[in-house]
Amino acid sequence: MESDVPTLSENDQQGRVGVAMAALAITNKLGWVFREKPTSDIGIDGEVEVRNDSGQSHGRLIAVQIKCGPSYLKEQTDEAITFRGDYQHLRYWTDFAVPVALVLCDPQADVCYWQAIDLRQVNFHEKGWSIQVPKTNVLNASSRALLEKIAGRLQKKDFVELALRDWLGWRYMHRMRLASALAQPRDYWWFSHLGAIEDDFYMIDYLIARVDGFDQEELEKFTEAIEVNHNEYGYCNVLIAFISESTHHLREIPNPPTIAGVRIEFVPLQLELHGEPRLSELTAEGKLIVEYELEPLDETFRPATPLRIVSDGRSA
Repeated sequence: MESDVPTLSENDQQGRVGVAMAALAITNKLGWVFREKPTSDIGIDGEVEVRNDSGQSHGRLIAVQIKCGPSYLKEQTDEAITFRGDYQHLRYWTDFAVPVALVLCDPQADVCYWQAIDLRQVNFHEKGWSIQVPKTNVLNASSRALLEKIAGRLQKKDFVELALRDWLGWRYMHRMRLASALAQPRDYWWFSHLGAIEDDFYMIDYLIARVDGFDQEELEKFTEAIEVNHNEYGYCNVLIAFISESTHHLREIPNPPTIAGVRIEFVPLQLELHGEPRLSELTAEGKLIVEYELEPLDETFRPATPLRIVSDGRSA
């Protein structure tokens, strides 16, 4: 018989329990501020404002998505819980303005576990993705230092330009000069940088991988721009950096197009967010490159960059 009074679904009830558990842990065990999002849920349940031991806040935030109940805990080992999600939410979280953490709440054990949404931790599958939530990541004072680092982490767009310039200097032994925006030709099209080594000019730009990989439409525009700039100015060197936190997409970089008279290089760069932010080049075999050495010039194609790559043999 259908009830004539409103009822609260089990999922809604578990959701409210999870928000209450997370809020209590953040407030009492971490001593930080928790603000629940009162609007409809599109992927973020609240935000955490980090405070120091004196109770002072410096505006550092972590957004949290909270999941609660047996359905989110059924796939686990003694070390970790496996969370599976859809690409729509992963794209939303990785594009979010502040770092995002997933919080899994176990009401029976009265404990909340957490994991930062970090593409390096994500396992990609054909119909979704998964991430391991370590049981050592408990939402209490033991996680304070790790969570403070996450809250203080720079977002990708904040430093990719600077990291790219630093990498270019390292790769080309500081022989490459980069023109300022004012020094570039007025009709230089699409590429964000114009570099030069002696009299050889380099068209330089980059693509940052999103959850579903690199933007193919933007890559096609690069191809068009190469031809325009080559025909207009005679520039014959192109370097496009493919940047990703995960090697998953770096293994799927396409081959450069063939354009007569132009040397095009696609370079895979792994974005390191932990510790000092940096970009590290990978070999075709997925090995991290730790050193570059000069080689004799290739006289058959004068503009080619004289480099020999030395790898440390470790996989990225």
